[in-house]
Amino acid sequence: MTQQRVSHAIQEDPWFRFMVQWIQKIDKFSELQGKVFSFLILIATFQICYELVLRYVFNAPTVWGLELTVYLCGITYIMSGAFAERYGVHIRVDVFYNKWPLRNRAWFDLLVTDMLLFFLTSVLIWHGGLWFWEAVTQGLTSGTIWDPQIWPMRLVIVMGAFFLMISSVPKFFRDFALAVWNVKL
Repeated sequence: MTQQRVSHAIQEDPWFRFMVQWIQKIDKFSELQGKVFSFLILIATFQICYELVLRYVFNAPTVWGLELTVYLCGITYIMSGAFAERYGVHIRVDVFYNKWPLRNRAWFDLLVTDMLLFFLTSVLIWHGGLWFWEAVTQGLTSGTIWDPQIWPMRLVIVMGAFFLMISSVPKFFRDFALAVWNVKL
């Protein structure tokens, strides 16, 4: 059987079509999530401007301004992982990688990159969940002058890792299809 016939036969399989539909849904969700959380940068920008006016015009800075900015930017950074995974723009050392044929890259990603990503996001979810629960049960605060509860930021770590893991599923299936079937999704 030629490669073209194999590709056509695979694409006609109902499980393959089901997989493609789920890949598209997860990709749309990752894109929506990235766009929603990107607006926090605008809020952080306005918050910085507000803080600057209070500090230098009215000589009345807030105790929460800097910390809120750090939290907003941190949330944006953590929650943008899924969006970056959706578009394949995470940083990688590609001294050899870019010189390999596409199918070899897919095998490498499938066996090394994807497995490491699933493992690391699992560890982040597990330990982040423990860290979050510790903050909730003990009522931990940041320890600064403002001293807000710290559990929301720890929850963001768990959520960000979970969404990154979910958004890596389409990449895994794309790598699998290219490596095994030589079909680009």
